[in-house]
This record gives sequence, structure tokens and C-alpha cells, in this order.
Amino acid sequence: MIWLDPSSAANRLRSAAEALMDDQGIPRKSIDRKGKVYNTTLHERIAKWKIARPEYADPADLLLAVKWIGNVGSHDDRLRLTDVLDGVEILDHLLTSVYDTTTDEIKKRAAEITARKGIPAGRFTNDDL
Repeated sequence: MIWLDPSSAANRLRSAAEALMDDQGIPRKSIDRKGKVYNTTLHERIAKWKIARPEYADPADLLLAVKWIGNVGSHDDRLRLTDVLDGVEILDHLLTSVYDTTTDEIKKRAAEITARKGIPAGRFTNDDL
């Protein structure tokens, strides 16, 4: 789709940003001071995510850029293919920073090896300490 209709592809990036906020538990609806329910904008949802999960402050800032690209794609036909490709690259990077557990897994394995003092897991006994 990106090659045929960059604006439509940008709009899909915005949809992906909404889906990310859904997955992160940031509600689509809010209640104002008078108790009235209203639809929360994506911009508001990203701001709430940044507050609720400070460890994701950097990805939240990146997600704002994706949102802006999506907005232009939805409401303006000045969008260039390179703009959408920037959005794809930014979204890919932020999704990796939020969901990739490779670093955590490596740290966990290193801690286990250190706790065993290098002894292979299948041969580990309390006498080996």
C-alpha cells in the first residue's frame, strides 16, 4: 500500500498507534469533570501513556511523530513517500523498544550462569557452590 497510496499507508500508521495504546491499556474514552464520557484523542492517549508508564517516555515521544504523519496522511495530500517511510522506521524502532525482551533475556541468562558459577545447568548441585 505504501507505494500505491502513501497517504493511506500513513493513516494505517496512525491506526497502529491507536492499537498500541489499546494494547498498553490506555482507554479510548475518558470522563470529564462533569461526568460526561468523551472520546480521548490519540494525542491525549499518548500523553496519558507517558505519565502512566514513565519508562516509555522516549517511545511516547516517538509515537507522537508517527501520529503527526498519520494525521497529515488522513487530512492532507502533501505527504511524500519518504515521510511515510520515516514513520514506518520510527514505529519499528519504538515497537522494538517497548516489546523486545532480548536484553532482559540475556541479562537473566547471565545472572543464572553467574549464580551457578559457570557450571552447566544440567550438572548443577548444591555441592558445586
